[in-house]
This record gives sequence, C-alpha cells and structure tokens, in this order.
Amino acid sequence: MSGVYKQALKSLQPGTQNALVIGIIVNSFNMKTIDATRTRFNNGDRSVWTFTLRDSIEDSINVTIWGSIQFVTKLFSNFHIGSVVEVINPKVIARRPEDRNELFMPWVSSACSLTVNEGNALVQIHDAPTRAKYEPLLMLPIKNLNGLRTLKSIFENLEALRDQYVDILVVVTFISDIRNVITRDGRDIKFRNFEAVDGSTDEVVSLILWEDEWIEKAALWEPKRTVLLLVDVRIAYDNFKKKTVLSTARKTMITENPNISQTTTIRNAVQFYEHDIMSGNFVTPNPDTITSVMTIQEISEKLNRKSKQGERIQFATILKAYVMDINVENLNPGIISIRCALCKKMIPDNRDSCMNLECPSGNGTRVPLNIMSLNLKVNLRDSTGYLIGCRLFGDAAERVLGCTVNEFQEMILPQRTELKWKYTLEKCDIRLHVLGPTSTFPNAVYNILSICRIQENEEIEEDNQLINDDFVSNDY
Repeated sequence: MSGVYKQALKSLQPGTQNALVIGIIVNSFNMKTIDATRTRFNNGDRSVWTFTLRDSIEDSINVTIWGSIQFVTKLFSNFHIGSVVEVINPKVIARRPEDRNELFMPWVSSACSLTVNEGNALVQIHDAPTRAKYEPLLMLPIKNLNGLRTLKSIFENLEALRDQYVDILVVVTFISDIRNVITRDGRDIKFRNFEAVDGSTDEVVSLILWEDEWIEKAALWEPKRTVLLLVDVRIAYDNFKKKTVLSTARKTMITENPNISQTTTIRNAVQFYEHDIMSGNFVTPNPDTITSVMTIQEISEKLNRKSKQGERIQFATILKAYVMDINVENLNPGIISIRCALCKKMIPDNRDSCMNLECPSGNGTRVPLNIMSLNLKVNLRDSTGYLIGCRLFGDAAERVLGCTVNEFQEMILPQRTELKWKYTLEKCDIRLHVLGPTSTFPNAVYNILSICRIQENEEIEEDNQLINDDFVSNDY
C-alpha cells in the first residue's frame, strides 16, 4: 500500500485509487456477523461494521468494514464516535439511489461510499496535531436545518407525515436503564429508551436507542440539559401501540449538544418542565398553560373511561377545591427524597450514590451528584368529592411552600405548621397533572403543579358547611 496520498472527501470519485482519508467518526452502527453458509465462497464467518466519517462542515461519507470476526471486532472495539481516524486505500464506490441499502444508511453529502476489505485497506488512529481541527465537527449539524420541525407541528400532522422522515431538536428529559429483548431469530439485543421535549407542546416524544455506541453515551445525558439534534427520525405506524408515532430508524443521525444558537434557546424553553419517575416518566406541563377546569367528579369519570390498550391516560386541569391537609408536620424522613441527578434513581439508605451500575455516578466513574426533593401528600375536597394523597413534589412543592428543601429540613415543628396553614381549609386554584393507572402503578397519580389561594372577590358562592362537616385529618 505504498504510494497512498491524502484526499478530502469532496475530491473522491468512484474508482479513486490509493486514497488516504482523514476524518472524525460521527455515527456508528453495531457490528454484525454473517454466517459462513450465507457468504459467496463459504470460507468462514464474516463480520461487517458501518460508520459515518466527516472531514469538514459540508462533507461526510459512510464507511463499511468487511472482514473476519477478529479483524472487524478489533476495529469496532478500538474506534468510537469522536475518534479521528485515517482510512487507508479504501474502495471508493458510487452510491446508487435505487440500492435498497441506501434506505437504511444515514444521510451524507458524498455521492460515494467507502469499503474497507481486510487485507486490502486499513483504518488507524490519526494521532497528529491536525486532529484538533476535526473534533469540532462532532457538534455541528451534518446537514442544513431548513427542514427542522417542532414536535407540535409533527403531532398535529402525524397522519399526513406518515412514512416520512423529519429533523427535530429536543431536550432529553428521561433516560431509562439498559434493557434486553429476544428477537424472533433468537438474538439477545439491548436497547435503551429516552424521552424528550422541545417546548412547543406539552407532549413528550419517546424514542429507543438500538446502537451500542449511543446506548453507552446516553448514560452521560443529563435531563433538561442535554440537547439532541435528531436527523431523519421516522414517522410510522406502530403495530404494537396501534398508532402513528415517531421512532428512531437505522438512518437516524444524532448530534449531542449541537453548536448552534437554537441549542441554548430550546434548553431554556424547557427548564420549567419536571421529570418524575413516579409519574410514569411523563414530563409535566407548565401550569400557566392549563385552561380546562374540572371538578373531582369529572376527573374521576375521565379516569374511569376505557383507554386504548397499552396507553396511559394523562391530562392537566384546574381544580377549584379546598386544601384539607398537607403533611408537612410529618417527621418521617420519607417526605424528603434523595435521588441521583443523572439516572433519577432513589439513593438507598446509608449510601452515597444510586448504586446503579449503568449510571456514571453509581459505578464510580463520576463523583455522585444527588438531589434532595420535597415529597408531600395533599388532600383536596370540592362539592363533588375527595382527592386523597395528591403529590406535591420537587420544585412545585418549594414554590407552593415558599422555601427550599434545605430550609424546610432545618425548620422546627411550629414553623412547618405555619406553612401548612397558609392553605389548609382555604379555597384554592389547584393545577393538576393527572396520570391514570397502569399494570405497574395500579392507582391514579395526581401531581400538583401549583396551589394559589382564591381571593374573596374571586370566589363563587360555596357551601361553607363543606369544610365544617367534612374536614378530616390524615396520618401519613
């Protein structure tokens, strides 16, 4: 392979010989092994690995590695997203639009693709001062963002957009643990769910990561901080959910915290959103955007309606009701919860971290970062019924009580009692996020987003006997 010479991606032509291409890996598929009986010459099992390479703001190309299991495994293990590599003497092939494989490959600017065959070509690390010029490319969009869509516009036009691909910019709100599934052909593969929002709607998009590289990288994503540019997310009918949904496809490209002005804007737009694992991993809406008013009876009737199989009903509403009790006087330490800031798991008693081996804080690769939150219970009553054990949690609890969790922790009992009587037995405007039961959580969850006392001149004539006759005190 003497005589190879460096070429930029934009200069490559089909059949180019002795090329040396340098770039940064911006996407990586899982390595696959092909049974020897399915190969042309039946000369042993072969493996294949594909990644996307980029050498400038405008130029990118897909690279496919073919060879023995040992050869491909070594490359797959050594080179990752963010690695700056040299591809030496690859086969330069013209892409064919009619090729079905193109449907499953990420969008790239080049009209060619590169093939690295064991024994004829190499991939090695580019360990030179010039590597620094390639590293910023990892955080730049791989194509222009003229077609960027908001989640609101997508959800409003799901059926019209069916079987199309869209580009979205979102903020991560939840990352699940790694899970496993057995495929129809008996393979055990892993995946990870994540959820995201963009501030244009209260709806949340739930997506799945299938590629090992992204499954591992997602462990470092921070809810409400990590912004993702998702290029070519597919809109398709989900046979399991029986509806049209957004989903990641093999050609979907992910850019973490892209270096564009919209990243800061969208991150700021969703800072109010709260993720709560006990709420079924839903993101709560901004209480200021809630307009519908319901009674407790109407809430109960809506929860008792049959929903589609596999769906969890959720809605937000304004409730005009009396606060009957808030358990701020409870000395049980459970009213202050401690969670890992990264994976959101509860911190076990007498532990410093979540002990989650999939979380950087839990496996010791990162200093534990824990968050304390208020976790209160509230009883409500209106003329139509009771809601017992509503949850007042996190930032919402601090806003309602007018103190931080640290300040609350330092309070003596009379001070906590004083907080309670700011609302107890008072008619209030209460913003609720209601989540129906599931097989995991058989009871409905009532998350209180805000509580505001209704002034006398705002009140509608009420039966005062409601309070005098029906006040109940509950122990927690």
